[in-house]
Order: sequence, then structure tokens, then C-alpha cells
Amino acid sequence: MRQAVRAFILLLFFHLFLAAHAQTPHPAASKLSGIVTDPSGAVIPGATIHVEHHGSLESNIPNVTSDAVGAYTIALPPGTYDVTITADNFDPFVSTVTIPRTGATAHLNASLTIVTANEQVNVFANQNSTGAADNKSALVFDSAALATFSDDDATFQQQIQAVAGADPTQGASIYVDGFSGGQMPPKDSIREIRINQNPYSAQYPELGFGRIEVFTKPGSDKLHGHLMVFANDDSFNAPNPFAASQPPYYTLILRGNLSGPIGKKTSFFLNSLYNDNQNNSVINAILPSGNYNNVVASPTTTLDETIRLDRQLTPNIVLTGRYEIRHFTQPTCGLAGCVSPFNGNGPPSAAISSQVLESQAFSNSSTTQILQLSDSQTIGKNKILETRFQWIRAHTGQSPISTDPTTTVQGFFSGGGAPSQQASDHTDQTEFQEYFSWQHGKHFIRLGGRYHGYRDANYSRSNYNGAFTYAPTTSGSTTISALTNYENNAPTQYNVTTGNPAAAVYTGDFGIYADDEWRLRNNVTLDYGMRIESQTAVPDHFDPAPRIGVSWAIGQAEKHPPLVTLRSGFGLFYDRFSPTNILTAVRQQSGTLQQQYIVTSIPSTCTPTSPQPCTGLPATQPTLYNISPHLRSEYQIVTGLTAERALGKMGNVSINYLHLQGVHDWTSLNINAPLPGTYIPGQPDSGTRPLGGTQNIYQFSSVGSHSTNQLFANTQLNINKHVMYWAFFGYRLRNGDTSGATSFPTNQYDVHVDYGRSAAATTRLFNGANFTLPWGINSDIFFAFTSRQPFNITIGSDLNGDTQYNDRPSFATTDCATCQIIHTPYGTFNANPQPGEKIIPINYGNGPRFIYTGLGLNKSFRWGKLPPAPPAPPAVAGKPAPKPPTPPKPYQLNFDVEVSNPFNHPNYSAPVGVLTSPDFGKVLSLNSTFIGSPNANRMIYLGAFFNF
Repeated sequence: MRQAVRAFILLLFFHLFLAAHAQTPHPAASKLSGIVTDPSGAVIPGATIHVEHHGSLESNIPNVTSDAVGAYTIALPPGTYDVTITADNFDPFVSTVTIPRTGATAHLNASLTIVTANEQVNVFANQNSTGAADNKSALVFDSAALATFSDDDATFQQQIQAVAGADPTQGASIYVDGFSGGQMPPKDSIREIRINQNPYSAQYPELGFGRIEVFTKPGSDKLHGHLMVFANDDSFNAPNPFAASQPPYYTLILRGNLSGPIGKKTSFFLNSLYNDNQNNSVINAILPSGNYNNVVASPTTTLDETIRLDRQLTPNIVLTGRYEIRHFTQPTCGLAGCVSPFNGNGPPSAAISSQVLESQAFSNSSTTQILQLSDSQTIGKNKILETRFQWIRAHTGQSPISTDPTTTVQGFFSGGGAPSQQASDHTDQTEFQEYFSWQHGKHFIRLGGRYHGYRDANYSRSNYNGAFTYAPTTSGSTTISALTNYENNAPTQYNVTTGNPAAAVYTGDFGIYADDEWRLRNNVTLDYGMRIESQTAVPDHFDPAPRIGVSWAIGQAEKHPPLVTLRSGFGLFYDRFSPTNILTAVRQQSGTLQQQYIVTSIPSTCTPTSPQPCTGLPATQPTLYNISPHLRSEYQIVTGLTAERALGKMGNVSINYLHLQGVHDWTSLNINAPLPGTYIPGQPDSGTRPLGGTQNIYQFSSVGSHSTNQLFANTQLNINKHVMYWAFFGYRLRNGDTSGATSFPTNQYDVHVDYGRSAAATTRLFNGANFTLPWGINSDIFFAFTSRQPFNITIGSDLNGDTQYNDRPSFATTDCATCQIIHTPYGTFNANPQPGEKIIPINYGNGPRFIYTGLGLNKSFRWGKLPPAPPAPPAVAGKPAPKPPTPPKPYQLNFDVEVSNPFNHPNYSAPVGVLTSPDFGKVLSLNSTFIGSPNANRMIYLGAFFNF
């Protein structure tokens, strides 16, 4: 912690030193300046100004953006330049300007025309640049491209993460205005989203492929507003095939924003969201009385308020502040289809089984506040200093419906009280960033650092109600099912936690970096840099991460674009150990704060109906959970190759190959489990333990590994004024031996026996298009396809005494008195593996494919008195002044229809994977990966939008 504080102080002094030496451009320097406006004369903040030497395809001039009052200034030597100015919802402005001599100032004001068709124009850099940030494998979605995504925020976020190609086991990295750790803002407040940009940059901890960068909308010079009503009702939808009788449900989303000026140098943007989702949770289980089907109402309510302020403090200093508060409530959670209050920004939690009964439900709520402050300073004509600060405070709480013991009958049902019980969590996250950029000749140098602090004060009574597990057992030649053991009151395991439910953790991570983008030749660029990271509360404190990339534009000449641009890169990318796992170790590492007891010799007096915790249990030492003293930060060694080509003015296409080698992957081990071959199933105290006794000692370790080969391609095309199209195709083969820090292997002494394919689809295709149809109608299409997703097949029993119910069957090669042969569509297995039989690989089963289509139609109407036309811009370089465009009418009303899965194609979730369950291989619920709701296959939404 001391190291992190020292680094923070050094960053602060570094910022003050540079700020003290900041100078405005020399009075004698020549420059280009102007103001960017819309047809009504209102200024446009955030417009991109791209400058190139006239007649040249190369540009090493950094882009700038217009400030809060639409103004821009670029220091340039004398010469003739081509200038392109772009902004969302406007056609590009293209012109040529000449700076005649040193000290002269050329003025170029730009009046942008409202876009006449939904087009996407990306002019972030020269189309033929080999700069690291200009890779064509990046996807850039402006407001027109974002229209191809759903207007339901939950579905929209799922779609964006899918397009990013993020690892489903970890989720995507999301940055909002340069800050990490936050939450995706409402769609209407987003100006632009960039995916996969600058993949090997040393500035970021993670690989750029899969990184999502979100940029919110700034304010405007004149008052503008937007209102939206977006709704769905069950009468419009196809029925849920898994619900015998479904209660009513609906969706109601209200969104609105307002932007305008505060004085001459400040602008504001306000956004408000209200989201009311009356969802259903479908239950399909097997009880002693027979099959059980029920549908439980599971509503959610979200309220989000955001304000952003932008102020041009001086010509060289821009300040931005953004505050967001989000409140989420769900009175019935913990069942299938339950939505996380964190909106999927972190690693996704395991899907809740449809076999979970309504008694395990709990109510939860969360309130999250985010404050972001940014300061951007231009130093001279070629240096930029950026300072950012973020504070996130979150409070979550939950209360169970039932405090009865949890009852899990493997493969049949899970009932009783919720295992998580009552909980309350208060977290504070602080983030400080200091970044410095310097354009020096053929070098673009960047350096800086980031400190992220985390405090978590947690109260949890998880498992204080006790948990009974019933698994199938074998007695001689007879196999007793888990349900029979439940009816006979013969649990195989009892698990209970006692002690102090309150705990707190303080941790932080720090990273510094430096890199150089060196233009070796006009068509060759070398990027190289180093990043060093450290984290408190774990043994590993020094993580060096070299990064390097090279790009070559083959065949590029002064007046000819390259035939193809090749990019290659290499780097080390570390993950940070989760504070949640550190909190687990704080609670249970010594057994003095909280005690967890796992009992396998359970007296008959200990039943789910007896007072909890059970009394009369055999003397048992508490189960410990600690962090291995040899824990290393897990990281990936990444190498990649990209081939990309610009397709003229239409767009671009790229093909990418990546190899990722995971080292020191995290997993959990029971380091005092019975040694292999010494445990006798059915005899709880049997087995030889390396540390003696019968105590279970869980430990976070870093002994896992994985290997991934990934091929993906993407494209963005403005085919003509009426059609815009984008696509992402990915093929990935990932093999590994761990599913994360909290997962346990089947063999505690050899994690490699679980080395195999991951539970993620290998093939993915996502694409979208926007069409301008006759009569002023716009159409948006989103299509998604994933191949069959693997799922794991287990027997629902603990065969080796490690307390984990993740053992897999073997391929049946013989029949014997103790064998439990089961014939399935996936093969013939033995649920009681015999010596010499091969255990089936992990994730051996194949689940259903996923095919999804989203269709949107909208029609807009404009009315109101036309504003006065702006004056014609002056003639430039001898060219006649263009005719001023006709300003649009000030008021606009849009009507929208959105159909989710219009062909009513049934998309199913993963099948039941417990081999001994009568429901093995059956699908019990819908897959809601992209539709954002577990209610139905096809859903129809209606929306109305008003703009002024």
C-alpha cells in the first residue's frame, strides 16, 4: 500500500511540474483556427478536425476536436493543407486552406450539413496511416451505426459485448470517457463506441481486442432535447414454450436528455432513464411428488440520472465533469433469468439453473454513484497532458425470502432458503490517471500511470442457514438416486458457516507505462513500450509487461493507397486479483473471524427441519480459505498478425489471427484433500491427507494454464448513401484447465486432468445494417449466430473426498456389479468409474446453437418554423463558395418498431449436465443472451422519440 501511495504522490508532482511549465503557442507561430457550427448556427462541440498536407496521403498531424463553444486551433507551419471536419449526424466538411507565412493565422469556419442518410464516416486519422490507433480491425460505432442495436439498454449492452468478441468467462473491459470500472451509460447519452482500437498499447492493462471504449455526449451551444418512450407488452409476444401458465409481463423504458450552454464557455448535458421490466422466472424441477413447473414474477426497476459539464477554462485547458447515480431494485432475484444489478460490466456470474425453487429467492437493491473529473491541457503546439480522477461508491443489499437451510438434490431441484442469505456491501473505488503525449518529429511518445484503489466493507450471512447436499450413492450393486436419499433423509454433506459476518478489505493496484510510436518510413511504423504493474494484498508485487507492434503498408505511395497493411504485435497482459477473493481470504484464512464447517458424517438428528445450525455434530475443524504464498498474477502472452485493406471511400476489411498463452491461471485447490486412491466413497473419514487430520484447506493458487487460437475478421462499409453495413466473424479454440479463481479441479493434485475445451462457442457471427427506404423510412437489422456451446457432464457425486461435486463419469468399457452404466445421446458412460476407464473430457457435451435476428423500422416527421439560413462560407483557394444548406425544421418526432427474433426461432439454454438426473440432456429454459429477457422467443417493442 505504501508503494501505491508513493507512486500516487509522484504522479501528482509530475502533473504539477508539467502544468507549471505549460506554455501557450508562441505568438509568432502560424496556426489554423475556426468555429464549427450546424445549419442553424449553433456550435458543435467535439467535432473531429483532421489535417493533411495537400496532395499527400501521409499525415503525422494529430487530430484535434472542437471545444465546448465549437472552436478549434491547430499550430501548423506555412503550407497548403486538406482539412476534413466530421461530427455525429452531419455530413463531412472538406476544404483546402493555405497558411502563407510564419506567424500568419488562417481561419476556416465550417458549417456542417445535417446527414441526409444514415451513414458512418470515420476520419480519426489518415485512411492509409500505419499508426497504432488506426488499425482497421477496430470497429467504430457513431450514432448512425448505434441505431442498428436495440433501444432496450440491457439488450444493447449484451449486443455490444458480443460484438467485442470478449471472453465469455471474463466479460469485456469497458472504459467510459477513459475511465475503467464503471458501468455502461444509457444508449442515448453515448456519442461513440470504439472496439479493438490500438490492441498492443502499453497504456492499457488489457489487450485491446475486446476492449470497449465509450464516449459520452458533450453539451451544445443552444438548447436541445430528446425524449423517448419504449415499451413492450406480453400481448405482442410469442408464448414461452417452457411456461405452462405465464403471468403478465411488460417493459417500459423512459429516457430523456437536455443539453445547452451555461454562459459562453460552459455547456451541460443531462440524461435521465427509467426502466421498468416486469420479467418472469420459469422453474422446471423434479420433486418427490413429480415434475414441477411454475412461473414467478421477477420484476426489476432501474433509475439513472447523469449530468456532464464541459468548460473551456483557457484556450489550452478543457475541464470536464460527469456525475451519474443509478438505483436498481429487484424484489425477487436468485431464480433463473435473474438480472444482475451491475448490468454485466464485470465477469458474468454462472447462470442460475431452472431447477432452483422459488423459496430460494431474495430481494436486492443497489445504488451506484460515479464522479468523473478530467483536465486536458495543451502544452505548446505538440504536447498534451491529461489528468483524470474517478470515484465510484456503490451500496448493495439483499434479504432472503426464507431463512431455512438450503437443500440441493443433485440433478433434481434446489430448495430451502437462499444460500447467500442476508448481505450488505459498501464499496469505494478511486482512480487517478496521469497521461502525457508528445509529438516529436517521427516519434509520438506517451507515458503516464494509473492508480486504482478499492475499499470494501461487507456484511454477509451467506450459508449461515446451513446447506444440505443430497447426491447419488452406491451400496454394493445398488445405486441410490439423490432424490431417494433426500426422501430417506440421508444427506451426503452438510455445510454451515458461523462467526462474525462483517469484514473489510483495502487494496489497490498501480501501473506506469511509456511507449513510442516511431514512423521509420512513410509506410512503416514501429510501436514499442513497457508497462509495469503492482497490486497490494497478494504476494506478487512486480509485473513487467513489454509490448511491441509493427505495421507495414505494402505498396503505399504518395498518391496510391497500400495494397494491404500488415500489422504484427506481441505483449504480456496481466489480470488483477479480484478484491472479492481477497475478502474471502480475509474472512476464512485463519478461522478466527468466520468459520465454515463441512460435515460428511451427519447424525440423523441433523435435518433441514431441525433448528439451525445443527447441534450434536462430530468434532470438525473449520474449513479455511487462504491465498497461496506463491500466488502469481495470471497473465497472457499474446502474439498476433493482422491484414487489413481500405476499400476506397466505402470502408475497410481486416483479418486477424491471435495466439494467447495463459500462464499462472488462477484456480482454487483443497490442499488437504485425501490423496488420490486413498478415499473410499461412502466412508466420510477415509483417506490419507497430506497435512493430517480431516480439515479442508482451500487455497487460491496460480497453477493453471490455457492456450487460445483465435481467427476473426470484421468490416465496416458505407455501401452508398442508403446502406451502411458492419460485421464481425470469429473462430476461437480455447483449451485450459481452470474456469477461474473460485473454480476447483476434479483432482486437487493434478489440475491438468481437466485440461480441455472451454465452455464457449467456437464460432460467432454478428452483423448489422442500416437501410434508408422509400417514404423516409429507416430500417435497422442485427443478426447473431453462435455455434453449439459446450457444457460439462458431471455425476453429481464426490468420489474422491475433496468436498467438490464436480466429478465426471468415464467412458463405459465394462459392466460390473458396482458399475452404473447410463446410455445417452452423447455416449455410454459409467457414473461409477472403474480403474482403467478413461474419464470423459471436460465440457464434453454440446448445447444448442444460437440464432437471433433483431429488426427495427422507424419513420420521422419534422415541423416548426425554419431558422434563418446561415451566411455562406467564404471562398477558399479560389473555389466559389458553396450554397448555404437549408436548415432543418426544429422539431422532430420519430416512431419506432423493434422486433426481437421476428422469425420466432427458439433459442435454448444449456442442457442439464448432471448425468444421474432424469432431466440429463434436457433444456429447461430459453437462452436470453441477446433478447435481454427470459419471457419469450419473439418480442415486439414500440417506441416514440421527440427531438428539439
